[in-house]
Amino acid sequence: MRRLKCEKETIILTNEDDGFYDVYTFNQSLQKWLRVFSVKYPDDCWLKGSSEDGSETYMIKKGRLSLNLRPPIPRIGSIKRQNELLKNRKNNLRIHRMRFKRKKPHDHEEK
Repeated sequence: MRRLKCEKETIILTNEDDGFYDVYTFNQSLQKWLRVFSVKYPDDCWLKGSSEDGSETYMIKKGRLSLNLRPPIPRIGSIKRQNELLKNRKNNLRIHRMRFKRKKPHDHEEK
């Protein structure tokens, strides 16, 4: 039986007493990463089982898996607004450089 896309899950299970993560996934890319990692580090990661429907379950030592949370990037409404911001930034840099430009002594002035 073919599964719907919403049924193809990735589940990471653990408990406070255990020293491992149990990673169950249908994600082909993640399966490949875990397969390569398990070959390279067999003491830290191994294939626990796989099924005919395409899922694989890996065991991974705690400390070998991490989640990376990133804050959202603010969206700017339109390309026109982005261009205006870039133009203003360039103008501000130009003004800043002009304001703090060192004066060079002229030939006829004393140094």
